[in-house]
Amino acid sequence: MKVNIAGIRFRRAGKMYDFTYKGIENLKIGDMVVVETDRGNSLAKVYSFKYEDSEKYKNIPLKNIIRIATPKELGCGKLSEERAFSFTKKKVEELHLDMKLLKADVQFDGNRVIIYFTANGRVDFRELVKQLASGLKTRVELKQVGVRDETKILSGCGICGKEYCCSSWLCEFNPVSIKMAKNQNLALNPSKVSGACGRILCCLAYEDESYTESKKKAIYKDSKVKLPDDKVVTVTKYNVLKQTVTVVDDGVSREYPVDDVVVVKKSKTQDTGESWQEPSKDFEEVSRSIEGGKDDESLID
Repeated sequence: MKVNIAGIRFRRAGKMYDFTYKGIENLKIGDMVVVETDRGNSLAKVYSFKYEDSEKYKNIPLKNIIRIATPKELGCGKLSEERAFSFTKKKVEELHLDMKLLKADVQFDGNRVIIYFTANGRVDFRELVKQLASGLKTRVELKQVGVRDETKILSGCGICGKEYCCSSWLCEFNPVSIKMAKNQNLALNPSKVSGACGRILCCLAYEDESYTESKKKAIYKDSKVKLPDDKVVTVTKYNVLKQTVTVVDDGVSREYPVDDVVVVKKSKTQDTGESWQEPSKDFEEVSRSIEGGKDDESLID
């Protein structure tokens, strides 16, 4: 037996969830829908469709898409996110709490407000929650997130000039390590290999596999190679992207494809292509393999 499955997200660049649906006509990608969650109904956006065998989901409880959201449901309810955020900010200042507010997320029909914040340590916000629940007339939940999630929520432009991957399309934070920067011959300078969150750039993971494969043919500096004319020379530079080696032949610097030369004597000296700046101990601590935190969206845990 086959079932209709729609992939939905509760927020942009959020985690994708599989929901089933029946009897909903003209449902298409991009539609806002009302879905069933453990915390009540919520709004979500459709991103994909598939027609799967029900046996595949035998041990995976699927929740339902109830209906396509109406214009009234998509409009501002009694409580807007702007009002919830400004009210919370005012109360935080009154109570002198050491916390940075990031976003107020008002759930469908206004029955719950989730406030995201960062703080250097633990914050006693019991009195804050009481005042917020009383002032906003709804259930309030506060969530403390890490620096990566903070950047994902606030968004911005990276050093590439484009919007941060984490806030535009990256659903989950994958492990990133300083070894990836070394593998790509990048200078270990925190300002060059760190993102706005202060952690190692997520994009270093995108090409790491390609660099690893390319370096299997690496011929490092000071290696002895035989040229097509049988002349033996010393390698002065290896270009991992172009897959070429630079040698000095009769006083002239020449570049040859790796496949056109034969290694006579290997050298283990790694040619970085530029001078390396040794990282500080603090940066070494930050740059160890970093696992992303849990997805902020926990509506259907």
